[in-house]
Amino acid sequence: MSRADGTSRRLGCAALLALAASACDRPETAEPAPQPVPAPAQPSIPTPPPPLGRAELLDAVRAAASAAATNGTYPEAAAALEGRRFTIRLPLGCWGPEERPRLGYAWNPERRTLRLTAQPEVWTEAAWARDLVGGETVESIEGFWLRRPWTDAETCPPRPAPEMAAIPPAPETVGLAQAFGAEGSRLLRRGDRPYEVTRKLDEGQEPSAGGYRLVLEGRVVGPQPIACRSSHPDVRPVCLVRVELGRVAFEDATGQMLAEWRS
Repeated sequence: MSRADGTSRRLGCAALLALAASACDRPETAEPAPQPVPAPAQPSIPTPPPPLGRAELLDAVRAAASAAATNGTYPEAAAALEGRRFTIRLPLGCWGPEERPRLGYAWNPERRTLRLTAQPEVWTEAAWARDLVGGETVESIEGFWLRRPWTDAETCPPRPAPEMAAIPPAPETVGLAQAFGAEGSRLLRRGDRPYEVTRKLDEGQEPSAGGYRLVLEGRVVGPQPIACRSSHPDVRPVCLVRVELGRVAFEDATGQMLAEWRS
């Protein structure tokens, strides 16, 4: 082998060693950082509508009464109430204490005891009520009248002038009705048992000057949430709103709760 060949081979080996050394010194290429995976979009939960109040409920009742009086189509405003929650306040004791109130209060100034009473109406034997919300499976119908359905106010009205006090009130035409079936629990029925509470007031404390309120909370039920009966074109239809009561309470004119019942 010539000197030139040996020199070339040594140079080739040196070059290979240099390449190998440079490859060892070269920093490793970093792996790319994993990209974050976006979280799956959560399905939006619809917000339930607020509870029905007196004004909205009476608007639907008026539409149902108009349809009943004219043999019109059952209104969507009434049908849409099925399943809606409601909170209704009925003013009571507006004209002061009574001896034996059905919906009001009695006051004993000597013993300083205040007794609030709310006696549900029992419409079980009323043919018109059974026509509206009854059926073969309905055993009992109970509820409350919504007095003065021409106003949306849930407070006591102004006291009438003395000369007008003897005018009889208009017949009741709008009620909240619970229909109980024979297979249902009897614990929810009131029958002749009123909602009633007795409170002893402190010396110098008097019954609420603005009266009291009966609070009714629950759910409107179907299949026909508002049923109306028109007996004559010149007579306002009678309507019953089918409900399930979940809470009944007494409160004073300021909204302070005095007693409640839940079911």
